[in-house]
Amino acid sequence: MNVQRIIGVCGLNASGKSTVCNFYKNKGFIVISLSDIIRQTLKERNILETRDNLINLGNELRNKSGAGVLANLTIEKLKENTNYVIDSIRHPDEVNSFRNKFNKDGKLLFNLIGIDSSSETRFKRTQSRKREGDTTTLEEFMSVEKREMNNPDPKGQQVSKVLEMCDYKISNNLNQTLDGLINELNDLETKLIKK
Repeated sequence: MNVQRIIGVCGLNASGKSTVCNFYKNKGFIVISLSDIIRQTLKERNILETRDNLINLGNELRNKSGAGVLANLTIEKLKENTNYVIDSIRHPDEVNSFRNKFNKDGKLLFNLIGIDSSSETRFKRTQSRKREGDTTTLEEFMSVEKREMNNPDPKGQQVSKVLEMCDYKISNNLNQTLDGLINELNDLETKLIKK
């Protein structure tokens, strides 16, 4: 498989992952979310798509088929010579699946970008976007976040460990404007192209 470039995106809920994905989509990349596999399975099982249901089913799939299952199923769908941005990477084994497949023979075709944002900033974003399944109180938000960051199940979500594995990190707090974030992404993209 000769995929030209793959950008992985990770971060907690409402950190700005969609903005990063849209940036790359505007540059001709195809956007794929590892959560799409989970959403499809929820739909097939007639289960409501909520944040809790997404997390629980993702953990179930990882326990049943290995922690890298979502990445491995996604890799099977990628076409040669096509650029992709992969959203919702939430376990170190998913990162390793992409790196093992695409970063070899001295080529680094996969780069992982982490989006960092404070809990308060991200909670405010969830309240303004009013997406189905988002929590309504800061306490609920923090409870869900705790499960996403360091699930005691080794095959569950481990976002904090994934963030430690990032090749690049971008801070996206309330003081960051959309234009500022886009400028930062343009600077990063210039570095990546030169690699």
